[in-house]
Amino acid sequence: MGTTSSLPMYSVEDVPGKGKGLIALKDIPVGARIVSETPFLTSGLGVANLEQLQIQVYQQVSSLSESQQQAFLSLHNIYPYISSAAKYRGIFRTNALPIGPSLQLGGVFLIACRINHACDNNAQNYWNDNLNQLTIHAVKDIPKGEEITISYLSSRRGRRWRQEELRNQFKFTCSCALCSLAPVQSRESDSKLNRVHELDCIIEQGGVQGLVSSAQRMLNYVDEQVQLWNEPTLDIIGLTRAYPDAFEIAIANGDLARARIFAERCLSLYRITGGDDSPEVPQYSELVQDPTRHLYFGMSMKWKTTLDEVPQGLGTEEFEDWLWKRKVEST
Repeated sequence: MGTTSSLPMYSVEDVPGKGKGLIALKDIPVGARIVSETPFLTSGLGVANLEQLQIQVYQQVSSLSESQQQAFLSLHNIYPYISSAAKYRGIFRTNALPIGPSLQLGGVFLIACRINHACDNNAQNYWNDNLNQLTIHAVKDIPKGEEITISYLSSRRGRRWRQEELRNQFKFTCSCALCSLAPVQSRESDSKLNRVHELDCIIEQGGVQGLVSSAQRMLNYVDEQVQLWNEPTLDIIGLTRAYPDAFEIAIANGDLARARIFAERCLSLYRITGGDDSPEVPQYSELVQDPTRHLYFGMSMKWKTTLDEVPQGLGTEEFEDWLWKRKVEST
């Protein structure tokens, strides 16, 4: 047992059609931290122009050790270049992952930048402000021999949008399992993902005021998202994005009973995607104990409940009906 647990989780190997990639050397359970890494090169993603970015990257690469420079130059580059400085900039733009407060910076990593994309990714990259490191966590059980993947996309939508975005931004055509579904299954997947995206846009447009002025409608939208993310199998990344919205709707309307349940679910999900040392874990641990500490509490009290007003003895479906304030027709 001890020997097995000390084995490394992955190796960097050649992956047909993808260059280098990370391959699981043993079964990796959901929630496991696969990588925790400090960037060896950083720059602003919002740099005013490419010349400024080129100067910043060139100066940093020039100050790296010889081994670090070799590691950097071995990374893929999708941009044409006529000088070393332009080559360095191209490598940075191809490989940088979002880091820093509000993810306004980009960082290049020795290991994390070897992780390839899949639209049905089995791992998630996360910038941990507490550690000042990028972490990679398994969001599915990853069997030994399977490639470890993350998503390069900022949004999760239908196949056509994904393929166009990947070709425009990264110059490749994705052939992951999700993009390779048979036509009928692909249409079903597209319908689900595009609906979730549509609901995201509606909720975002509603803003903070919409949490109160359209509370039931917004909660219905999040409920629909959660149900979609639970089918056909549990999608941890989608749920991690949906449940904080549900918590905010409940607490903005004074519903402490539901807010605590939603906070508990957020806490469980953030432990999987970011780890116990991520900033969100103590934040939601505190909100589980006292949801009123959230700044939205008191905007409205139209759904006012106390913490102990959680119904007891309900079955799973009945409890979810109560939690999401579903209108169940009497028979």
